[in-house]
This record gives sequence, structure tokens and C-alpha cells, in this order.
Amino acid sequence: MKSLLVLILFSAIFISQNSFSQVEDISTDRPDQSESPYLMKKGYFQIEAGVTSENDEPEKDFKTTGLSAPSVLLRFGVAKNVELRAGIEHQSSKTTFPGGSVSESGLGPIMAGTKISLFSEKGSMPETAMLLSITVPFKDNSAFQSDYIGTEFRFAMTHSLTKRFSLSYNLGGEFGAGSRGATGLYTIALGAALVNKLSGFVELYGFMPQKFSPDHRFDAGLTYLVLKNVQVDAAFGLGISKGSPDFFVGGGVSVRLPK
Repeated sequence: MKSLLVLILFSAIFISQNSFSQVEDISTDRPDQSESPYLMKKGYFQIEAGVTSENDEPEKDFKTTGLSAPSVLLRFGVAKNVELRAGIEHQSSKTTFPGGSVSESGLGPIMAGTKISLFSEKGSMPETAMLLSITVPFKDNSAFQSDYIGTEFRFAMTHSLTKRFSLSYNLGGEFGAGSRGATGLYTIALGAALVNKLSGFVELYGFMPQKFSPDHRFDAGLTYLVLKNVQVDAAFGLGISKGSPDFFVGGGVSVRLPK
């Protein structure tokens, strides 16, 4: 993990010294689950990092807590319509039951992928991008590594409803990421510019595995623009379906280099 953080730091310094064009305020793919259709500008590098804690009590005297700390997404604009992406997260969990508990921790698989711009917003046509990625297990002794190489695709779309409100939604699927079979996914989020540099969102999203019960969730959160290229965020959510966690909370920071 220390090596990863050092690599991120040196990459950020190198890119910040070699790119000087001006762009708008930072745009991120967190903290909601709806990926944005907007890409990184060519030559710009962005780090989006955060922590998430979730709790579930499926039955009396049986409780599970999970922590993702940190989750890191790296984004780099390589062309006008193409962005490269990579991500990883460190996870831990604790299951408590009558007579004892079990704890596990470790790195999850590495994600690598791209985001490709398809259409600009025009009339009823939403801003649209396609995301493609793979997840690759690399560490046998981690409980959070997958048994399979996974693939994911999704279409990310956004409508500007007014100057203050936007509607974003994703449709896609995962294959082999955590288990054999396919998993459909959807998100729909209403975003709002609240006051000054503060924005918020409410969102419904879910996963529909081929061989398991669906997992539907609700979340909401806030983002604050600290600087033109720095954003902090916080979010909370609730599980809707039986197999979902009871609740979860999280927060993070995103930095774009150069400004």
C-alpha cells in the first residue's frame, strides 16, 4: 500500500509539471454510484479517494461490519474522447455472533479500464459515455480477491434539467467479478447545485445477480468545492432489499492535477 501511494504522488507531480491548459471546476465520479459521462481533459490526472463503512444485522445476535479504507480511483485524459482509469481498495470485515467473531482484511482486485465519450448533450439526447473495465485478482492470501477475472460495461448518461438540477443514470452489467454468471446494474440520481460551492444528490441503484437475490439501495450525499481542483464529499445510504446492508456511510476527497 505504501508503494501505491508513493507511485500516485510521483505521477501527480510529474503530470502537474507538464500540463498547463485551463479547464473548468473539477468533475468526479464519486461519491454517488452513478458514473459521470464527463471525461478528464487530455493531459490531466485525477485522484479520487475515500472510505466507506457499512453495517448489517440480518438476524438477532449476528452482525457484520465492513470497511473500505481507502478506495482509490486514478483517472487520466489521454485524448479528447478517451480517459484511462485504474482503481484498487483495501477492505476489512468483522462478523460477530454468539460466542465469538471473525475478522478479515486485505486488498481487492485491481481494476483497469477506460471511459469513452459517445454523444454530447443536445435536446433530448443526454450526454453519454461508455465505460469498459476488467478486474484482475493478484493476491491469493486476501479474502477479498475474486476467483475470476471480471469484466464490466456500463453506459453513463446525464440530462441537464435546469441550471441547478441534473438527472444521471447508468445501465450495464458485470461478468465473473465475484462469482460465475452475470450481474445487471442500474443507477438513477438527481443532482442539485445548492448554495455557492455546495451540491447534493439523491440516488437509487441496484445489482441483479443471475444466481442470487437482487440488491437494491438508496443513498444521498453532499459535495463541496474547496478549490477549483479539489472536492470533498460525504454520503450515507440504506439497503432496500433483504440481502442489502442495513446502512452505510462514507466520505472522500478528489484532487485534479494540474489546476
